[in-house]
Formats: sequence, structure tokens, C-alpha cells
Amino acid sequence: MRGKTEAKRQAIVDAAFEVFSEVGFEQASMSEIAARAGGSKATLYSYFESKEEMFTEFMTAAAQEEVRAGFELLKTSAPVRDALVSFGTHYLVAVLQPQLLAVRRLAHREGGRSNVGALFYERGPKLGWQTVAVFLQQLIDTGQLRSCNAAIATAHLRTLYEAELMELCLFGVPADTSPRNIAKVVQRAVDVFMAAYGPTDAAHTTH
Repeated sequence: MRGKTEAKRQAIVDAAFEVFSEVGFEQASMSEIAARAGGSKATLYSYFESKEEMFTEFMTAAAQEEVRAGFELLKTSAPVRDALVSFGTHYLVAVLQPQLLAVRRLAHREGGRSNVGALFYERGPKLGWQTVAVFLQQLIDTGQLRSCNAAIATAHLRTLYEAELMELCLFGVPADTSPRNIAKVVQRAVDVFMAAYGPTDAAHTTH
């Protein structure tokens, strides 16, 4: 019975995602969500008290999925460059998946009208990138990166990872997201990052 209940709850969340993605939060109706989930509004309300609660659960689940996108790979003793390449590859593959792209589009769309964008950011990307900032601070403290503001370096690293592909994918522009190309994109991103933030003597050898 528990399995059936959890399966039904997931079916409702999946249906809600489709409707929210198509028409936005404000225009989404519980009737349409119920119809797509194969039930009634009464069934929806037996699982969720409101549309807001349903949306919050969906966005939280999506945010947690982004947090899991490779951040554990930074807890490693591997050389800095290897760790950043490994993490970046895993991260980019994850966030360029259609569902997470759709969640980002939805968060951006609703961000100017409600607290939805902030909710997604606080429960997902913010937590994940705080982990990266801690990792970079450790590298700074041990001289593996030059002295800098770890939070700013983290923002630059994230932007470099996403620079070549994220905007194209968000706008639905055809882009090469094959593993081979993602590997090249990440390599270039880490090259630029290390040129800017690598130890001074290492930076000099690259010129």
C-alpha cells in the first residue's frame, strides 16, 4: 500500500511539473494537474494542502537533485586540476539534462513574480556552491590556489563551466552536449580558471 501511495504522489508531482512548465505557477490549475495525474482534485488535496505546497515540494526536489550533481567529488585528495575537471564534467552533464533545464527556466520565469526563484536557489544551487567555496578556500589555505576571495572565485568557476553551453540549452538553441564536447568545454573552463587563480609561479609558466 505504501508503494502505491508513494507512486501516486510521484505521479501527481510529475503531472504538476508538466503543467507548471507549460503555463507557469499562477496559471496552473489543480483541475488540470488532477486530470493529467489520472485522479480528482480531492485526490490531490489528500496529498497536498495547496498548489503552493505542491510547487514547493517539486522545486525542492529539483534543487536537491542539483546539489547532488557531483559536489561530493570535491572531497578528494586528487590534484587540483583533476578534481576541478572531474567535478565540472559531472556537474555540467547533470545540469544540462532536460528536466533540470526545465526547472531553471521555470525558476527564472517565476522569479520576478514570487519567491519561487529564491526558493530554488536557497535549497539547491546555493548549498552546492557553498561546498565548492569551502573546497577552494582549503586550496587557498594550502597554497594550491593564489590568495583570493573564495566566494568570488567560486562564482567565476561556475560561470566558466556554464559559459559555452548553458545559455544555448536554456534558450533551446541546438548545442553539442555530447560527453566528448562537454569534456572539452570543462577542460577549457579549468584552463582559464587556473590561469587566473593558480599559484603565481604556475601562472607564469603558462605565458
